[in-house]
Formats: sequence, structure tokens, C-alpha cells
Amino acid sequence: MATWTSDELSMIEAADELEIAPLRRDGTPRRPVPIWVVRDGDDLYVRSYRGSDGS
Repeated sequence: MATWTSDELSMIEAADELEIAPLRRDGTPRRPVPIWVVRDGDDLYVRSYRGSDGS
């Protein structure tokens, strides 16, 4: 499993909102969607800003 570097964690923590583009089964990216991320030490918790209605 890959781990985040300290610099990566700091950049993610500083962002108000991020966008991710989940991959389809064929490996092509979906349209980017906004997410919220909270950092707790070396752990990241991710949630769609649309809640359960998000993709």
C-alpha cells in the first residue's frame, strides 16, 4: 500500500476542497467531482461534498 509523504499530507490538509476523477472499469477517468478531506495525523478521511447523492 502506498503512503502519503509529509508534504503531500500538508498540501491536502491546506486545501478547502479537492477534485478527484474516479476511474471506470475500463481505466478511463470519470468527470472530476469535488470532495472534502480531513486530516487526522497521517490518516485522511474523504467525503463527497454531495453526501450520499455524490458519485
